[in-house]
Parts: sequence; structure tokens; C-alpha cells
Amino acid sequence: MTRILVVAPYQGMCDVFLEMKEEVPSDVELDVQEGDLYKGLALAKSLEDKGYDVIISRGATARLLRSHCNMPVVEVKISGYDILRTLTLVKGYTGKIGLMSYMNTIHGADAIGTLLDMNLTFFPIDKEEEIENGLISALEQGVQVIIGDVISTSIATRLGLQAILITSGKEAVMESIMEAIHMAYYTRREKEARKRMEAVIQCFPEGIVAVDEKGRVIAFNQLAEELFRVKKEFALDKPVGQLHPLLSLDHVLKTGESASEEVVSLNSEKVLLSKQPLLVEERAEGGIAIISTASRIQRAESRIRQSITGYEQRATMHFNQLVAGSAKMQDTLKIATQASQTDLPVLIYGEPGTGKQSFAQAIHNAGARKDFPFVFINCEAYSEEQLSLELFGSEGGRVKRGVFELAHGGTLFIDAVGKMPLSVQAMVFNVLQEKKVSRLNSTSPISLDVRIICANAWNLKSCIEEGEFREDLFHLINGFSFAIPPLRERKEDIVDLVRWFIASFNSRSGKQIVGMRPEALAIFERADWHGNIQELKSTVEKLCLTATGPFITKAEVEQVVSELGRAEAASMPIYGGIDISGKTLEEIERDIIWRVLEEEGQNQSEAARRLGINRSTLWRKIKQTPNQ
Repeated sequence: MTRILVVAPYQGMCDVFLEMKEEVPSDVELDVQEGDLYKGLALAKSLEDKGYDVIISRGATARLLRSHCNMPVVEVKISGYDILRTLTLVKGYTGKIGLMSYMNTIHGADAIGTLLDMNLTFFPIDKEEEIENGLISALEQGVQVIIGDVISTSIATRLGLQAILITSGKEAVMESIMEAIHMAYYTRREKEARKRMEAVIQCFPEGIVAVDEKGRVIAFNQLAEELFRVKKEFALDKPVGQLHPLLSLDHVLKTGESASEEVVSLNSEKVLLSKQPLLVEERAEGGIAIISTASRIQRAESRIRQSITGYEQRATMHFNQLVAGSAKMQDTLKIATQASQTDLPVLIYGEPGTGKQSFAQAIHNAGARKDFPFVFINCEAYSEEQLSLELFGSEGGRVKRGVFELAHGGTLFIDAVGKMPLSVQAMVFNVLQEKKVSRLNSTSPISLDVRIICANAWNLKSCIEEGEFREDLFHLINGFSFAIPPLRERKEDIVDLVRWFIASFNSRSGKQIVGMRPEALAIFERADWHGNIQELKSTVEKLCLTATGPFITKAEVEQVVSELGRAEAASMPIYGGIDISGKTLEEIERDIIWRVLEEEGQNQSEAARRLGINRSTLWRKIKQTPNQ
């Protein structure tokens, strides 16, 4: 539907438009109102927000509306038919006739007057201010009748002249309606294009502030509102310098050249500010400021780094997924939650299988770095040379990015940090201290922003005392610290853990295990679970795999647990054949140490590994307990 507002400067024009209503297309609505000059302007302004597409008016009223209204205005032109009808009316009049109008009308009237053999005196005008002086001149020349538009004829009447209005006929009215329909069509298309462009600007991930050549704001998107704490309605059409000193575009507007990008502080946040000319067909018609937040740039950099490696590293565990029904676990969870709200390093202690990595992931996902990578490395899994390569990367024939680089912006989780060789510890200390990493075979440091979470099976203070761990590195990584209790100290959590392990297995396997019988659970609650949660999970999954009914039974549990017991016994040959009767704990320990040394051919490194102690600790114990 095309909606057209007609502001007719005289009643006769209203009547013509009302007559033409029947001839316009059915999808065109004509609202005809009478109003001359400022009365017409007041009328149009009061209706401006009522959804009209275009305004039709005539003469001085049309020009006034065009200057003050936001809608497009179509002017009813004075046609040759209109002039011919008016001149025919006065043909034969013996007095002196004058015609006052704009030059285009004068030329048409001159030609028609010649054809009609009429002697006319013409008074051309360029603007309304000239009308009264022109009419005074007409009086002085003895003109008795003035032909013209609404404003000139009304002033002529006031000055005592006979006045005849050039009225608009159906031809001129219909022509203006058709022009308005076409204009409305293209105006709607332009509005739709503008809305689409406005939508693009609004959802743009950077703050956008654009100005015209006079430095007045013409675009101000949502992110700019948030960054400068100014509403779009207040910003539009204001001098840009009034909004914020950082937004001054004087240099760009004067020179038509881009300004250098600069990092500035805006409301306590670092942003990258770019200023450049607004080019329309290669001509500068204003300027634009683009504001990128540091957090967005860091996220983009992180994604680019990960895309280069070919895989994405994300943490999947959250605090609400951790089972913490026991008092000990609730206390542990409280400390971990507090740690997640800071950027301090975290040191997690816990036996193998207690869930140290799950806690690390939950801390990461609850913190400000959750949208950035979570990268894991286990120091026990590599030799000294390999560990250096994995941590720091290398250059040479093929570039390898280390885990420090991969974790940029996010979290690096270092497991079994107590197993890190001293030479590597020194390099890690420098990286954390300087917040820069250099790849092996390279002298170009790379800036880093990484949060460190470390884990170890035993307290690192004992390693420091034995010279196995650097005290300065310990202080760098020991921001928050807590120990995850072993499963044997939180047996009240076993029921919930079993429930979630069964649910997880069902979703992966398609089975419909609905639980474990109480007498079967009782067996689980009595067990010590030396392998902690990992051992519990593996056992539950094995039971789900072999279960024949919807519930896991006592008999099924007893069979699997007995098999696990035999497996544990087979995996611990170091106690076989040792007589412990009547011996002290120190004597039993001495016998075990020497038995393992014998089995390992006196290889102290392998013996220390099997015993789960450092080589220096083993060496000290050998000195204290010589073989008898």
C-alpha cells in the first residue's frame, strides 16, 4: 500500500484531488488536506509519523515542505493546459495584464500568449521575497490584473490589484500522483536498503561511529553505545567531539587521510581505535571511527592460533557436573570456585584418578578465560628433551608451536608438575616471569597471556626440600592450592558417581541400565578404590557392559571386584615373598626397597618409579637402611 498525503494550498485543488481518487490504483491511499504555506507545514509535521510515503503540494507551499519535512515532496507543476485555460479566461480584456511566476512558467505563458495574440507583461521571480516589490512595480506600470500562484495572487489582492489564480487541472494533478507513486516505490526501496545497512552496522562486532563532512554523527551502533555509554538517540546529528574526546575526527575530515591505529583506555578497558575517511565514490564525505575491544581481538587471535594447529582445545567440565555431596568435597569445591573468579595460578594436589583435570577444566570454564583455549600437558608422558619441545615449541625445518603458545589467552594445565626436570623448570620460570616464550632454536620471544593451573600427586614442598623442585617456581605457581580427597575419604559420593557413570554409558552404548541394587552398592562402598574415580568409572562401565538385566546385581559386582582384586595383586609383585611378621614399618620398607632394586637390576631410576618416590628420596633411604 502506497500512502500519499496531499497538502493543497487552496480548496479548489482539494476538490480536484478528491475527484481523482477514483482513478488512482487500488493500492494507493490519498489523504487530501488543505493548508497554505506555514499552515500547510504545521499540518504536514503533525502527520509526519503516520506512515505516509510521500507528500504532494504546489508552489511555495511545496518548497516550504521540502525544506522542513523528512518525507519526499512532489510538486504539482503548472502545466501548459493550466496556463492556456487561465489566459483564455482573460482573452479580450482591454486592461493591462501582468503574469508573475518563476521562469519556467513565464516561458510557457509567453509562448501561449503569442499564440493567442495577447499582450502580457511578465514579472519573473526567483524567490518569494521578491513578490511584493514586483507587484509594486506592476502597479507603477499600470497593470490592472495579475495572474499567478497562490502567494502572488494573495499579495496582489492585498495591494489592490485584480488577481487570477492559475489553477491546476486534472492533467497536472494526475501527473503529480503518478510521480508520487514512483517516488514512493523508490523511497521504500531506499528505506529497506537503509534498514538492512543499519542492521549490519548495529550487529557489527566493533563499535562504529560515522560522521558527515561537517562532523555530525550519522551512525552510532549498539557497541558504540555500550563503550561510550551514550544512547544512539542522543548521539545522532550531534558534533562528534561532544560525545567523547577520543572520537575527534578533525584530522580525517581536514585531510581525507586515515589516522594511525592507537591503543587507548576507554572506561578502564583497552581498545584499538581506528579512524578513516568515509569514501563515497572515491570522494571523502565524512569520517568513521572503528573501536575494537581488547577482549574481542584476543579471542580472534586465539582462534587463529588454534586454526593454524588444526584442532581446537576446549574444556568440557563445569562445577555443577562435579559430584560433591561429601563435606570434604564441598570444602574443596568452595576453594576451587573462589580460585575461578581470579586470574591467580592454581596448584591442585591429589592421588591419581581423583579428578584433578576435571577441577582444572571447571575452574577455567567458570572464569573470565572460558572462551579461550584450555590446553593440557602431562610432564610424566615425555622425556626431558620431548617435554621442552612440547612446552616451548621449536623452529627450524618445521615450525612447532608449544603448549604455552596454544594456550595464549586461556589456561595451561600442567599435570605431574613435580616430575618436571630441573632444567625445564628453569625455562618455565623464565616464561612465567617474563610472560614471553621463545621457541627452541629461536631468539624471537612471543608475548603470552596464559593462566597456569598445575597438579601433582604429592606436596611439592617435600620436593623442594630434596632439591627436586625450584622454590622460586613453586612460589610462582602456588597462588591458590587445595587437595582433592581420595575416593576412600568421600565414600558418600559413590552413589551419585555410579549413577552418572551409568547414565553416561547408556548414552554411548544404547543400553538401558537403570541402577545398581543396594547390596551391590554396599560392596562398592566397602572397597578402598586405590585408583579413585578412574577405577570406579572403569568398574561401572565393565559392569554395564556385562549386565544382563536393568539392575546391576550383587553377584555381578562380586565377580568383577574379585577380578579387580586379582589384577591388583598381579600388578604389585613387590610384596610377594616378604615376611612381615614381627618387623617394624622401617624394616618392612627396607626389605621392599631392596627387593625392588634387585628386580630392577640395581637401576635406581626404575626402582624409584615403581616405588612412586623421587630418585633422591630413594638414594637417601638406601643410605639410611643399608642391606643387611
